[in-house]
Amino acid sequence: MTGVGFVGFGGYVPPTEVTNADLERIVDTTDEWIVRRTGIRTRRVLAEGETILDMAVQAARRALDDARVAASEIDDIRVGVNTWMRFPSLATQLQEALGAPRAPAADVAAGCAGFVYAVEQAFHRILVEKARYGRDTVALVVGVDGLSHITDWTDRQTCVLLGDGAGAVVLRHVAKGGILATHTHADGRYGDVLWSDFVVRGQANGSPKTFTHETAGPRSYLHMDGKKVFSVAIETMVSDVRSVIEKHNEASGERIGIEDIDYLYPHQANLRIVENVAKRLGVGLEKVYTNGVVRYGNTSTASIPLGYWDNRERYRTGSDRLEIDVAFGAGFASGAILRRS
Repeated sequence: MTGVGFVGFGGYVPPTEVTNADLERIVDTTDEWIVRRTGIRTRRVLAEGETILDMAVQAARRALDDARVAASEIDDIRVGVNTWMRFPSLATQLQEALGAPRAPAADVAAGCAGFVYAVEQAFHRILVEKARYGRDTVALVVGVDGLSHITDWTDRQTCVLLGDGAGAVVLRHVAKGGILATHTHADGRYGDVLWSDFVVRGQANGSPKTFTHETAGPRSYLHMDGKKVFSVAIETMVSDVRSVIEKHNEASGERIGIEDIDYLYPHQANLRIVENVAKRLGVGLEKVYTNGVVRYGNTSTASIPLGYWDNRERYRTGSDRLEIDVAFGAGFASGAILRRS
C-alpha cells in the first residue's frame, strides 16, 4: 500500500495586527515583559465583520490550490476548532462554502491539539478506505481558532498570548514518504488549569456581528493557570515526541532516534515552552519552528499548519526529511505526528 501524506498547504491570518505596544495601552504590561515571558511580538485578530469561517475558507482554498485539487474531489473534511460555539458544525459550513458536496465533514475539539487529532482521524480513514474498499480518498484538514472571541482583554496573563488564524492541509496517497506514525493522548486530571467559562450568551463566531466588552454581556472567557500549564506542557510534548518515534520503530523495525529528526513543529504556545521542549529533546533551535509564536502568538489549532504555510517553499524541493509535529492543549489533550516529507 502506498503511503499517505500532505500534498498541499494553506494558511491565513487576519490583516488586523495587535502589537505589544498596543497591549501596553490596554493592560498593565510592557513590550519587554511580553517578549521576555512569551517571545511574542505581534498577533492577529479578527476584524469587524470577519469570522472564523472566513479564515477556514481562505486557508482551505489555498491548500486546495497548492495541491491542485478541486473542492469537488474532497472525500473527507476534518476541522480542528475550539471556538465555534454553535451548530451546524464549522466543518459542514466549510463544506458548503467550498462546494464539496461528496465530503462528510466533522469538527474535532481537542484544545490546541485539535489539528493533530484531526489529521490522525483523516489519515486512518484514508487507510481504511483503501484497505477495506479499495478506494483512494482525498482529505482536507483545517486547524482554525478565533481566540480573540474568548479573550478577556483586561487579563494580562492570557490576552498577551492569543491570536487568530487558520492553517490547512490536503492529504492523499503518495508514492513515497508521508505519515509514518501518529500518537494522541489525553489526561483529564488537568482540565481545571486551562478552561473556558460556561457559555451564558452566544458569541459572534459565524455571525457578522461584532461583540465588545461593552455590548456582549456575559462571555465565555478563557482562563489559565500558567505555571501548571507550563510545566505539564513541556513534559507532555517531550513524552509525545518520544512515543510517536517508538510507535513507528516498533511497527516498522526501523530505528529512528531524536538525532534523526530534521525539523520539529511544536505547538506555538509560548517561546519559552518551545525552547524548553527542544532543550529536553536535545534538538537545536535551528531545527525548530518558532516564527509562528513570535509573529502570530498562540493561534491554538492553527499554529502547526500555519508553520507549514510559512515554510511551504521548503516542500517544493522534494527533499527527504523526517519531521515531527507535536501539540498540547486544554483537556489536557496532546499528540504528535511523525512524517517523512
